[in-house]
Amino acid sequence: MRLPSFCTDPFHYNRRVTREVKVGLIGVGGGNPIRVQSMITCDTMDTEACIRQTMDLAAVGCEIVRITAPTFKDAQNLRNIKRGLLERGCNVPIVADIHFKPEAAMEAARWVEKVRINPGNYADSKKFAVKEYSDDQYAAELDRIRERFTPLVHLAKERGTSLRIGTNHGSLSDRIMNRYGDTPLGMVESALEFARIARDLQFHDF
Repeated sequence: MRLPSFCTDPFHYNRRVTREVKVGLIGVGGGNPIRVQSMITCDTMDTEACIRQTMDLAAVGCEIVRITAPTFKDAQNLRNIKRGLLERGCNVPIVADIHFKPEAAMEAARWVEKVRINPGNYADSKKFAVKEYSDDQYAAELDRIRERFTPLVHLAKERGTSLRIGTNHGSLSDRIMNRYGDTPLGMVESALEFARIARDLQFHDF
């Protein structure tokens, strides 16, 4: 019995061709090497601790550092963190990790090189509701998402900030769950909905 083949050559890896996205001065994708990224663990409002952990990561070769910004106040403090890093000669790009609050994403985009949003909760609060969406209702929901997401895209274009559209199974929206279930397809479609909006707005740094 012949086993199914999932790759053209089990002994040689061919890298998928992708386009480059810049995170500050660091190129990701395209012909760039795999970039080393990590995330600090301290309270984002503890400016000195954030600066210290970020510099420690950069000192051991981390090329991009992610910092959570769950609230607008946290996002505001990214300005102080970034300023403190630059004053100490550390220009490692910072990625703000955003959940639930578009206003926090908007604020973060003013101060850091990249903003990560989760399409499952950027414009939706999860209610675990069971609802069948007609095509018209589904289209109306997509229009609502576009309205919430567009200001961030425009600001990112204006400031040269890149975006990461990061999905996971644990936070798919009720709308996606009801149409696609908790499936890989649902996770991909969740990201593609936001990617299509960005493309329509001529934004490609994601």
